[in-house]
Amino acid sequence: MEGIHSRSDWFEVWFDSHHYHQLYGHRSNAEAKAFMEALHARLGWDRLSLLDLACGMGRHARAAAELGHEVVGLDLSRNSVEAARRLHENVPGLSFEIGDMRDFTLNSTFDGVLNLFTSFGYFNKRQDHMAVLNGIHSHLKPDGFLILDFLETGFARERLNPSEMVVRNGVEYHMERHMESPEHEAWETFVKRIEHRSEEGHLVSHEERVAALEHGHLESMLHEAGFKIREEFGHYDLSPWVEGQTPRLIIHATKS
Repeated sequence: MEGIHSRSDWFEVWFDSHHYHQLYGHRSNAEAKAFMEALHARLGWDRLSLLDLACGMGRHARAAAELGHEVVGLDLSRNSVEAARRLHENVPGLSFEIGDMRDFTLNSTFDGVLNLFTSFGYFNKRQDHMAVLNGIHSHLKPDGFLILDFLETGFARERLNPSEMVVRNGVEYHMERHMESPEHEAWETFVKRIEHRSEEGHLVSHEERVAALEHGHLESMLHEAGFKIREEFGHYDLSPWVEGQTPRLIIHATKS
């Protein structure tokens, strides 16, 4: 991992910060459980081997394991993985690894790979996005599948909140959002700037950047990586995706 990708990448620093976990720690385990149960029922899953890629602290991985699946969670953030191991140590069939989604290597293949809650699109170059998809493809069994849960770009763009402030455990997090149009890419980028005071009182800034990938961009990259799209959902209850109208673009694709 070290030496291949720069430590200046925003996600390597921010995702390993305790402020990241504090800001987003309210995310619902119940929501993750309901999503996994919906996928399990809709797609007829039965004791699968699953990889939760960019698993964070493992809420989706745990929900899948509790349904009887063997699950490996992989994440770049050492702090997230260590927390996941502590939180879920008594859950059978669940383990966690540290790794970069662009160049991970595991000594096994899986029935399915999950990439959830907009854990894709973090990179500046198309080749990095393709590296993720190619790595997923190589870790799938011949008839394996991918669940790619991405934001619905049109929906998100139209509802972009330019500024807000939230308080978590007494810390004020000031957030500003805007769109950028990088010259070297065919898509815009969602940019969120986050500022807060450190424990010593210094102003600290972080930035989140997600490529504003449209359906066509994702479809093209998935096809290039050797996937065929089977279904598309627009909500975590797996109701249909409608371009620009639903909050999520959840793609069910299979290895071809």
